[in-house]
Amino acid sequence: MGMETFEDNTHLAEELADILALLQRSFLVELSTEVNKGNISIPQYTLLGFLNQSSGLNMSQLADLMRHTTPATTGLVDRLVDSGLVERFSHPKDRRQVLVRISNRGRELVEGMKRGIVRNIQDLFSDLDNKDQEAWVRIYRTIHKRSQAQLVVRKG
Repeated sequence: MGMETFEDNTHLAEELADILALLQRSFLVELSTEVNKGNISIPQYTLLGFLNQSSGLNMSQLADLMRHTTPATTGLVDRLVDSGLVERFSHPKDRRQVLVRISNRGRELVEGMKRGIVRNIQDLFSDLDNKDQEAWVRIYRTIHKRSQAQLVVRKG
């Protein structure tokens, strides 16, 4: 038979496009519900996620990660500081530089929400055998690597 041509897999790509649109919609609805319980927006949750993996970032680093302008990111940070989920502090070597880190309360919120997401994924996993679970993760890992590589290319 040989390799499938591009035309042969168009119907698969189209089916996947439909499925992904529906999944994304339900994922966002679910995330919104979870996020609303914590009284924060999805962008605020995303920002907390970045801070949860770092010991401190400045505004322009955060803006880059968020792909927002620095003023828009500052607005998000202000609201998170007001709700006690994030704190500002001075750079230990350069007092003029202001850094931002997640607070203990912010960390608890992010980790609680992640546990909820993990439970949902385990729910989905229960319909799949082990081999399919591993294949799914491997595929997503590949897609993630590619999107990270494209980010670097765009920024370069």
